[in-house]
Amino acid sequence: MGWTRGDRELPVVGLIQGLVIMALAGLPTLLSAQQRPVPFAPGMVITASTRIAPGSYRIPAGDSVGIVIRGSNIVVHLRGVELVGDSLRTRPDRFTRTGLIVDGGRDVTVRGITIRGVKHGIIARGTRNLRLLDNTLSHNHKPRLLSGIEKESLVDWMSFHQNEKGEWLRFGAGIYLDAVTGGEIKGNTVRQGANGLMMTRTDSVLVWNNDFSFNSALGIGMYRSSHNRILHNRIDWNVRGYSHGFYHRGQDSAGLLMYEQSSHNVVAHNSVTHSGDGLFLWAGQHTMDTGDGGANDNLFYGNDFSHAPTNGIEATFSRNVFVRNRIEENWHGVWGGYSYQSVFLGNSFRNNFEAIAIEHGQDNRIAGNTFEGDSTAIRLWWNRLEPSDWGYPKYRDTRSRDYVVLGNSFFDVRLAFRVDNTQRLRVDGNVFRGVDSLTRLTGDTTGWTLVPATGGRQAPSPVPARY
Repeated sequence: MGWTRGDRELPVVGLIQGLVIMALAGLPTLLSAQQRPVPFAPGMVITASTRIAPGSYRIPAGDSVGIVIRGSNIVVHLRGVELVGDSLRTRPDRFTRTGLIVDGGRDVTVRGITIRGVKHGIIARGTRNLRLLDNTLSHNHKPRLLSGIEKESLVDWMSFHQNEKGEWLRFGAGIYLDAVTGGEIKGNTVRQGANGLMMTRTDSVLVWNNDFSFNSALGIGMYRSSHNRILHNRIDWNVRGYSHGFYHRGQDSAGLLMYEQSSHNVVAHNSVTHSGDGLFLWAGQHTMDTGDGGANDNLFYGNDFSHAPTNGIEATFSRNVFVRNRIEENWHGVWGGYSYQSVFLGNSFRNNFEAIAIEHGQDNRIAGNTFEGDSTAIRLWWNRLEPSDWGYPKYRDTRSRDYVVLGNSFFDVRLAFRVDNTQRLRVDGNVFRGVDSLTRLTGDTTGWTLVPATGGRQAPSPVPARY
């Protein structure tokens, strides 16, 4: 027994007919999305998937918001749409409007819009699985800076230490995420504003292949935001408080700022150069008051934290891992005050004033790094007097102690180790070539141990294979 030619063709014909019917059933939706764009109306509320007709539209003075999206399972196509708040002839510190708000919901996609002349480009609150794709949110709000060529103004210093009540909103942003869970921020450009992307209480979001550069405060700011992935972004030239030859203060601007219990994030393969700090990580006020918590267990892998007027990496009061990053030509490559149980593996330090500087650090591991041309490679110390208004030292042991410095290479460094009041520091299997001075030890350095590399050769790299 077997199939005849007709037997074989009938199932195929039926399959083709079924596919045609399915395609025709979806055709009205396709035509609606592709051929029936709706006109823009100021303050319009979108509750279903929509395509807005291309064009440049003004947000009138009486309207504070251009578009509101409310609901779930919504895709808004905005390619060719430009929303304009104030004219570029208006001073950018006077921009007040918001381009687009995503109000709650889930599975919401915003694609392809250009927004300029506003204080906030896109704000999303309480949304699950949010996707912001290929949007241009440049030339928006930024403050007037008062620093001059020869002298800075203290008015220009930023303070991001509190955002429990939405204090960050006063600074403006290209994208502001509040309590967003899950989703993707990809292909967006935010330049020539104050802040690129700001995230508060936001978790499990993939932020990749964006350009958050040339802003006057932050490229990316994170507050109580954890389990996010920050990958392959350009986060360069987010800086203020620098005048070449006169001052290099940074004024708390940064490429990437991570504050207040922002933990378990992965930050990899980003360019974070020429910013006030490359990375500015701080445990947060809760930790400062109680000694508990921190901005902990973040992984920083393969990033470029170079050319900062202050610190390539500032990471304080926390526990983190830094692997194979490039850290060149900063005042401090790493400023790691009160860092504990942190790991610095296989990083490249070059031409920094101080490559690694840690006060009151504990149980840290510095292994497999290269130091080349730095004035001081590693500086560790403890101060007897700590600020009396800090709760942290009242609850925590803050001595400088228990370091392992293993398998590093020091080339053409003026001073390899400057150590003050630091106990149990083991220096093992390192290579020193062209080093002017090996050590400068002061105070109590009980337990200092120096074990040279065997045969004058560097030990095998201690960087685990999983990195």
